[in-house]
Amino acid sequence: MLEKQIQKVILEYLQYLENGGQLYFFRSGAGAMKLDSGRYFKTGKAGCPDITVCIKGKFIGLEVKTDKGVQSVAQLNAQRQIEKAGGFYYIVTSVEEVEKIINQAR
Repeated sequence: MLEKQIQKVILEYLQYLENGGQLYFFRSGAGAMKLDSGRYFKTGKAGCPDITVCIKGKFIGLEVKTDKGVQSVAQLNAQRQIEKAGGFYYIVTSVEEVEKIINQAR
């Protein structure tokens, strides 16, 4: 399964939980968009996790990878900063892993 397919399933699962009022989440990856003017608009912060979740006051960053995926240097730095600030950061490869993380956070 491709990373974007794994991410889609995870986002659908989180949407289901969010509709029940159990958490808040958003897709938070970094990138750039080309504007009509030809300029680029940068989004996010280099290395930020793919998905950000807030549940019971806990900040959780989810970095989605395939079994062969590897963190970039920017992602490792983001993980260190998030954990230093008291947040949680997980590398996930399936919706089942996210389910366990969410259940532990409750």
